[in-house]
Amino acid sequence: MKSKILAFIIAFVAMNTIFIACSDDDKTEPEVSVRHALTLDLPLNVQAGTLTDAKAVFTNVNTKATYTLSNFKKAGTQFADTLTLPAGNYTVEVHGNVTYQLNGETVKSPVRAVKENVRINQAPESSAIGSTNVALSTYNAQDGFVISEIFFTGTLTPEGKQYTDDQYIKIGNNSDTVMYADGLAIAESDFLTVDKQDYTPDLMQQAMTVSALYVIPGSGKEHPVKPGEELVLAIDAKNHKEFNKNSIDLSKADFEFYDKSSDPNISDDDNPNVPNLLSWTTSSATYFSMHNRGFKAYAIARPQVDRETYTSKYVYNYKWTLTFDGETYPMDNDANFLPNTWIIDAVNLSVASDYQWGVVAATLDAGWSHCGSTDQDQSRYGKAVVRKKSGNKWTDTNNSTNDFNADAKPTLFK
Repeated sequence: MKSKILAFIIAFVAMNTIFIACSDDDKTEPEVSVRHALTLDLPLNVQAGTLTDAKAVFTNVNTKATYTLSNFKKAGTQFADTLTLPAGNYTVEVHGNVTYQLNGETVKSPVRAVKENVRINQAPESSAIGSTNVALSTYNAQDGFVISEIFFTGTLTPEGKQYTDDQYIKIGNNSDTVMYADGLAIAESDFLTVDKQDYTPDLMQQAMTVSALYVIPGSGKEHPVKPGEELVLAIDAKNHKEFNKNSIDLSKADFEFYDKSSDPNISDDDNPNVPNLLSWTTSSATYFSMHNRGFKAYAIARPQVDRETYTSKYVYNYKWTLTFDGETYPMDNDANFLPNTWIIDAVNLSVASDYQWGVVAATLDAGWSHCGSTDQDQSRYGKAVVRKKSGNKWTDTNNSTNDFNADAKPTLFK
């Protein structure tokens, strides 16, 4: 009997020992809280900027728990804040705004950054707290739109006369989500790619000097564009075949350029069935048309101010010296400028025989595209620059030489 009791006790103790051992094995390591700093670098295209409304969210990859920073202070050329959070792997996402001075005007632009696989460990006792550095980039809500085609050359009539009312621009959604074109601006450069001058002050690394700016109307979500779809912006939204059988029908364009002419003898056509772009500024006294030899640059952007503020305050007075027949003449002019931080996409156009420079910063477009190869090239008519595609995406390397098919057949021509 005693031997049976002893055997039972031994078995009971063994089972409890196993249970305790298993319980010990199931215990997770205690959570270690870590003090960590986040430092933010302002975008390279912003000089002496101030960060405002910044919010950083650390998301734990395993637990999905989030930890937030929103009290960033200037520290030298950076902005920094600290927080306490458990050691682990994190994704860091930052959003905010940056303000800076450009040509005497305060410019505001949204900024953001995402950094993945950020490992936060407990710092050795002998060292300061750990830190993570993130470089911010400017962006806007329409990032993902691209200029997908520019038909600027026009056509020839059967009689061989030049016809340019059928010009158009296409804008495509190069993202994976529905985007809204409301508030998107289309700009033409004031400077020519075939006439390099030493303009002072030189703003090109910070802004594009524009001769015309038009904006798509809407309150925010009136003009959805699905991934891969395009908007057609017609200079004149009508059936041009009725006037030139070598042309096309643009009567069903998505938008048209329209200006109120100051010349009573010259008026702009207005298709009541096609919404007009909002004319913010133009150097034309009558109505806008694109340079049909392709000597300018075109851009899409998202202005961060209203029309009145833009036209009255974002003004650039520039000077240069004109040389002609060995004589020099001091020159000056006024134009509106478009901060580069607002620009989404830009395309330089030119011809090989006369190209001298790109009239937007190389960070926006490091190359240029063309129709024809010489000035007044008669072969350019009926041709366009069309952005290349790789699969379902338009090619976008910020270099139009690589990104576009030059001398291409316009996509709206059958």
